[in-house]
Amino acid sequence: MFFFKFIDTVKNIRKKTLTFKFKRKRLLLSEKIKQSKAVGYARATHNEFEYLNEQIKHLKEEGCSVIFSELVSLDEEIKPQLNKAINFLSKGDSFIMTQLDRAFKNKKECLVTIDKLINMDVKFRTLNGFFAANDSSKISSSIFKILYELDNLDAKSLGERKKEELLRRKLSGNNLGGRPKISTLKESLVIRLRSEGYSYRSIRAQTGIALSTIRRVIIEGEIK
Repeated sequence: MFFFKFIDTVKNIRKKTLTFKFKRKRLLLSEKIKQSKAVGYARATHNEFEYLNEQIKHLKEEGCSVIFSELVSLDEEIKPQLNKAINFLSKGDSFIMTQLDRAFKNKKECLVTIDKLINMDVKFRTLNGFFAANDSSKISSSIFKILYELDNLDAKSLGERKKEELLRRKLSGNNLGGRPKISTLKESLVIRLRSEGYSYRSIRAQTGIALSTIRRVIIEGEIK
């Protein structure tokens, strides 16, 4: 009789232990799900209110609990809400937008940001099918790294060739541009505004200086 009671006691203890482990596992999984979040980003130009609202609607339907949105031109180099969205992300989160051109105006911007998100262990995807994450296959990861490095190589090579050409023309005494040279005061203003993060277009609007002259001043400042 004692033996059977002992067996029943062992079975009950084992059952309770398994139940506790199952509940704990489910609780941990639930906490993990709660901690990770889907963050959305929407952007449209200044007069595209309906398009912006349409993006926000799609992102909500996709399950985004937090959405950062703004009305700003794609050409603007500083997009405040995009920066806030990226800074808001944590490990395990998902970052979602309707398509890549909502945030990036060129391949370099896109590659740099995706590389940052992957290193943060954030899943990045668009509603039209683009996907990038740390848990992607090794082949996909390698291809992305190759593309990233090739883009860096192109940028570095182009920058070096420009500097060499400018230096050569400077040493030979040739004019570096077709427009008249601006004053030292204006050159300093252009360089200061650029260092503060203003785009070429913003600098032109504030100073009235031509874009080609702004680019020349900034490139000359880099090789001095």
